[in-house]
Amino acid sequence: MRRYRIITIEDTLELPTESLRSLGYNIQPMKVASALTKGTAEVPADEGIRTTLRLGDSALIVGEVRSTEARALYEAMRVGALANVVAGTIHGDSPYGVFDRVVNDLGVPRTSFKATDIIIVANPIRSPDGLHKWRRVTQITEVRKEWEQDPLREHAFVDLMKYNSKTDELEPTDELINGDSDVLKAIAGNVKEWAGNWDAVWENITLRAKIKEELVRTAEAEKNLDLLEARFVIRCNDEFHRICDKIKEKVGRLDSDRIFFEWKEWLKKEVRKKRTS
Repeated sequence: MRRYRIITIEDTLELPTESLRSLGYNIQPMKVASALTKGTAEVPADEGIRTTLRLGDSALIVGEVRSTEARALYEAMRVGALANVVAGTIHGDSPYGVFDRVVNDLGVPRTSFKATDIIIVANPIRSPDGLHKWRRVTQITEVRKEWEQDPLREHAFVDLMKYNSKTDELEPTDELINGDSDVLKAIAGNVKEWAGNWDAVWENITLRAKIKEELVRTAEAEKNLDLLEARFVIRCNDEFHRICDKIKEKVGRLDSDRIFFEWKEWLKKEVRKKRTS
């Protein structure tokens, strides 16, 4: 949803903030001094991050974590001052690689690293002949909190999704399917319909997956890839939330079958409009 303010912090402005703003996002970029330069008038990255802590209910995205801003980033994550997502990109080819970089190279205390909830790893995938290369999300990993020294040896890294090179798909693990996720349980605990009910959580996850799948299928069938561009996807998301709210108010719960049916009917109408326009 676009009701939350998003603050981006980068030393080189690369994120498409203007495009996102034109799509209705409340997004504010902050340019900071590079960790590789000295003597500039720009605010250092760590000061920039601490400044955002005073802005209240926002989501914070740090372009790339390279230096002392790592400690400030984890400070923001630990205090939860921004109330929403706190995220950053960092070089690391695995969850342990991220831990090693953050703790051993950038000096973030081990206990602070526990503020990390999810690590998403994107790596290049090569073809057998070595001539082609694609970038894929290869794993989505949860970081558990019950460890002291080494999160790898103490089994703190729990994969929720793993890339399958044979199918070229990101597939859910047994841990995710069976609800063995502290992060998702914590999210569900704040939603009345989901608290203590993993079946309801999983049903909602699969509902969202069905909607995305239907959108892709429709775009391919219509030979209209504009349906997969940001502007229309945002409309699809908004309509999904509107239908969810309407059905919940009407029947007292989130009826996945009814939500999907009404959303699919809305999509058909929108596609017909595009055909005639």
